[in-house]
Amino acid sequence: MVPRRNKLKQKESRLDRYFIRNTIGISSVEILWGLGLPVVVESAFLQLFLRKLGAESLLIGLIPTLLYVGSSVFSIFSGFLTAHLKKKRPAVIVLHIFASLPMLLFGIVIRFTGFGTATLRLFFSAYAIFSIGVGLILPTWQNYLVKIFTEKSVISAHSFMWIFQSLGKFLSGFIIIRIILKYSFSSEGVSIVFSLVGILFIAGSLMFFITREVDTDREPDEPGEAASGLGLLIGDLRAAFHNRDFLFFLASDLEQFAIISILSFYANYATEYCGVKPYLAAGLFVVLNYSGSIVINILFGWIDILNLKYKYLVAKVLSLFTVVLLYYSHDLWTFITVSFLMGISRGTRSLIYAPSVKKLTGREDSTNFFAIAMILVMPIGAGLPLLSGAFLDRFANLGGESYRLMFLSMGILVVLGIFFLLKVRFRNHEMP
Repeated sequence: MVPRRNKLKQKESRLDRYFIRNTIGISSVEILWGLGLPVVVESAFLQLFLRKLGAESLLIGLIPTLLYVGSSVFSIFSGFLTAHLKKKRPAVIVLHIFASLPMLLFGIVIRFTGFGTATLRLFFSAYAIFSIGVGLILPTWQNYLVKIFTEKSVISAHSFMWIFQSLGKFLSGFIIIRIILKYSFSSEGVSIVFSLVGILFIAGSLMFFITREVDTDREPDEPGEAASGLGLLIGDLRAAFHNRDFLFFLASDLEQFAIISILSFYANYATEYCGVKPYLAAGLFVVLNYSGSIVINILFGWIDILNLKYKYLVAKVLSLFTVVLLYYSHDLWTFITVSFLMGISRGTRSLIYAPSVKKLTGREDSTNFFAIAMILVMPIGAGLPLLSGAFLDRFANLGGESYRLMFLSMGILVVLGIFFLLKVRFRNHEMP
């Protein structure tokens, strides 16, 4: 027992030695990826771009569905291929570059071909490959982010990382506004946007070379110590189903899936029924969304107020207030407030999701648990935006009321998310 404790202290000492370097490294990655992410993830730009090409709500709802299916299914392959690796950094870099290429290639193709009858199919093909890349990234990346910091320093380090990503997204909003004002949604403007996204993603991927990792092995008493690949995955899957708190924690993400569904359509609702200008919906909403994320990362991460459970609870209650605002009000100030509040909700989840999974599973290497989490919630995460889009198409004759009814149904899921969160025990972070 004593040697094991000494080994742990030595490891923490080495991790503390690399704290500043690793924080700079992951923050450099995220500010560059942050500049590009508002175009392709939870994107007002994509909503308006696809509408410009004539896409109906069902197709627009397919965007988060594709992202979640790709992320969920291929996350298992990521865990299978990398969970046994002692050194994760090379895999993290390669997988990030792979995910960067589809958007770059789409932008280059549009530059030479312009818009045509095949543009929608080409975009969805590129987005599907991008989604696969994200799925391969997520478990390995999430585990790497908690592996290179001690438990005491991880929230502080991640707060810097998410603040820098949010700063990148904040700046991206202004860039999008300028490009749309100059080019509107022309093929030239769209080509510039997607090519720039791909270049930023690749440049950001290379910033992982700044980071350093410390060798870690599974502790001798962890299940599956002699296993690798499939055997390791099966052992972790069995452990996940026996972990009550982990399962309730995943169920509490119903609130996040509801917010993602709202994010997938609220820009079109604002421009089509509430008189908001497209350049404001595509750019200003992004700026405000990530302003909320920056503020909450400072409060919950850097200053570190509240424990894990209260952090989540505050974010989910604000999500419920967001739904109420959207249902009862529809002027520009409502969308400004809603964008900011959804930034708080998404920023909180991004900041503490990975540390929460590691804490609830109690594992040194949680790669497979991140993959398992994606698979278990995939039906809701992938299906909800698609169902929302189908609902909006089916009741399009109701105009803006169809959107408000969809928002109201998402509010029910937010309430369920709060209910499941209250049943989670974070052990040392227990609510009184």
